[in-house]
Amino acid sequence: MREKFERAARHASRMVSKHPSLPVLGCVLLETKKSTLSIRSTNIDISFEALIPAKIEREGIMAVQGGALTSFLSGVTSTAISFEGKPGGFALQGGNTRATLKIFPHDDFPSFTAPREYTHTFSVAEVVAGLKSVLYASSPSSVRPELGSIYIFSENSSMVFVATDSFRLAEKRIVPHKPSSFPPTLVPVKNASELLRILLEAEGDACVLSSGEGQFAAFANGMSFISRTLEGSFPDYKQIIPKEAETTVTALKDDMAKALQLASALSEKSNQVSLTVPEKERELVLSVKNAEVGEGVSRIQASVNGKPFEASFNARYLSDCLGAINESSITLSFAGAGKPLLISGAGSAGFRYIVMPMNR
Repeated sequence: MREKFERAARHASRMVSKHPSLPVLGCVLLETKKSTLSIRSTNIDISFEALIPAKIEREGIMAVQGGALTSFLSGVTSTAISFEGKPGGFALQGGNTRATLKIFPHDDFPSFTAPREYTHTFSVAEVVAGLKSVLYASSPSSVRPELGSIYIFSENSSMVFVATDSFRLAEKRIVPHKPSSFPPTLVPVKNASELLRILLEAEGDACVLSSGEGQFAAFANGMSFISRTLEGSFPDYKQIIPKEAETTVTALKDDMAKALQLASALSEKSNQVSLTVPEKERELVLSVKNAEVGEGVSRIQASVNGKPFEASFNARYLSDCLGAINESSITLSFAGAGKPLLISGAGSAGFRYIVMPMNR
């Protein structure tokens, strides 16, 4: 079926080597066995394979340029695709559209095996939530590789996903049906982003995560994704999570999102916004000033406990986390001047987000 073939080829094409030392690493490998078509690709850093059902008339294996294959499949409107490998090339047909692609030698295509020492079984939705909740908080810099990664480990009965760029940190906890041990694993954020894109289109419910021997893998409904892992240690982030709060504020998430949208539109390049909890008031005030644009103030009705408070934060950092909170209300916990702000869903411990204050 064209739809499954095109989706698998598109994912595989994104993971080929851009400037391969071997031409076959710039290709996707197609192999037919019994009633299955296997589509594989690798750039050595990550490897991908998808198995899709097909009517096989003759078994074989060949390597073709992934971009050309994807372009053909995305331009065909018929529901079924037929193809044949022969001396003249890889011939495809879909409806009234035909193409013949060059075949590359495939003998040097590397084989890869997935780690199976430690495994956890989740729903696809849970793994998607774990990745989406933290990816944005990782560092884009390669100076400290551990900050450019997603930290995954098991703790008690939870599987924990964490990312930080040293200015903010996001942590998501998921409780699998069958808790088991999972070693601390650092997955490069670029690779984790590719896995998320695959899982967002994955069919089926179950997703198995595996780690060991310097590799991290995910399996879901005929798809396997393998990434190298990073050596090194993730920062001991738990020591910076505020244990107590001088002030807690609970407000509607939508109100906070709208206030931050205004603040981002009016703020300077630093995205600085001031958060104030006035004395004896049941509100949170967001204010921003920009000499070139203007200024704005948003007052949000809130439940307030504790002391008056005022501090400045990056408005984008504050808004980034809202999509990871499922609850309709959020809680902001202020530990005091100069200390990080803790944000979570009201009444939930599944997601925690820490933001460092800005110098005013």
